[in-house]
Amino acid sequence: MKHIIALDIGTSSMRSVLYDEKGQSAASFAHEYHNVFPKPGWVEQDPDSWRRAAADVLFRIAVFMKENGISAEGIAVTSQRSSFIPVDSQGKPLYHAIMWQDKRTIEQCGSLKNEYDMESLYRLTGLRINPYFILPKIKWFAQNEKELYGKMRKVLGVQDWVVYCLTGEYAADYTQASRTMLMNIEKFQWEEELLRIAGINVDQLPRLVPPGTAIGNLTADFASLTGLPIGLPVVICGGDQQNAAVALGVTSPGIAEANTGTGSFVLAYAEKAEFDSSCRVLVQASAIAGKWVIEAGIFNTGSIYRWFKEQFCQDIMNAPSPYVKMDEEAEAAGPGSHGVLMIPHFEGSAAPYWNPMAKGLFFNLSLGSTRGDMCRAILEGIAMEINGCLELIQPLSGPIKAVNAAGGMVKSDLFCRIQAGFYGKPVIRYRNSEASSLGASMIASPALGLHNSLEESIKAMTPAVDQVFHPHPKDKIAAEKLIAAKKKLYDTLADGQVYEQFMRL
Repeated sequence: MKHIIALDIGTSSMRSVLYDEKGQSAASFAHEYHNVFPKPGWVEQDPDSWRRAAADVLFRIAVFMKENGISAEGIAVTSQRSSFIPVDSQGKPLYHAIMWQDKRTIEQCGSLKNEYDMESLYRLTGLRINPYFILPKIKWFAQNEKELYGKMRKVLGVQDWVVYCLTGEYAADYTQASRTMLMNIEKFQWEEELLRIAGINVDQLPRLVPPGTAIGNLTADFASLTGLPIGLPVVICGGDQQNAAVALGVTSPGIAEANTGTGSFVLAYAEKAEFDSSCRVLVQASAIAGKWVIEAGIFNTGSIYRWFKEQFCQDIMNAPSPYVKMDEEAEAAGPGSHGVLMIPHFEGSAAPYWNPMAKGLFFNLSLGSTRGDMCRAILEGIAMEINGCLELIQPLSGPIKAVNAAGGMVKSDLFCRIQAGFYGKPVIRYRNSEASSLGASMIASPALGLHNSLEESIKAMTPAVDQVFHPHPKDKIAAEKLIAAKKKLYDTLADGQVYEQFMRL
């Protein structure tokens, strides 16, 4: 039996997972880390934290393999997207990573909107002008860290940085490049006009390759940190959400993925680049080279549940399963959370509003409100927002018959039932809910010789269904009332410029 090590670099943690050629997980090890928040709206992370995490989880999986007489054919790397790491000529980071949730570039985005046509850039890149993406982060760095900017020799994302740590090679795949605002989304090439806007040249970018490319081999230095063999092949597999989509069967029309971890991401398959007339959804490179996905996302979802646990559930934090306890309290609250409503815009909103100044909100609290009401409101608020993403995507992707759910939060039966009620569609949960790492293994498998083609690896490694959650008609009626109330509340705040007023306090 042949094996692959998947290295999955998330926003909250990194995980190494050992998969066999049938897609079965033999071992998994995780290393948690945290972002830092130097100023309001700023979100950063020390790039060295990813190097240390990779060394840790790969070391632990190497120990497991040695103890069990297992060898691996290579490492498949998948990662969070849209974060910016400038490095010098020696490959050393010049600054903390400016994370995908960071909002410091609102001014730069305003300037871009004034200088360039939003729709033209959207149709060129598949992205709208927003702090989410890397081009405005580069412009902020040039304007505010001029001395360090002068030393910048490469512009990297998180996956690019970790691959460099493992192999010494600079490379980016189509899926990660499609989150930069620097790649032509239809040609899968760095775009000269976009590089001119960013003020960089093509030599400052990594080599651009299709997902599933064996990019290099494990260096002697990193092998010594992990106990893995020198020269072990490393395959660059792409964005975590695109990889998850492959593992969850989003390889043909009619199925959407809703992956809920730190944030939530909704993806549907596309044979060609399909653009929204109002630039509200993203057109992204698929992890299947040469194909596309339509995507809508939410910045903060699972991170809100974790934040609530840490801030308001300290009495159960040391329990064996604190989230199970929170779900039990949410279950007792019942549908509608006794009128408590949560809007999950804790670090701004992505689709459909694309409002970087929006903030999170619990509304309609009373002295009778309970912690369980707030727990339930978080789950319902997340499902409401994901439902809005599905409604945006369907006109471009065609009718969506079912939603395949993944990510840490879908381990909760309650959350899956709530999702089905809000979507009015079956929600399908697979036995392996960590779809990003599995998808990376599928993408890497042909390059590492486990299967002859991507089609063969998908067929062999797709996980079994764990449970299907069907909506009840009464659930959808109640959900529609909550959705209408939430929309009215958000519109009142946005139209009244309440968010802008609070930004000035």
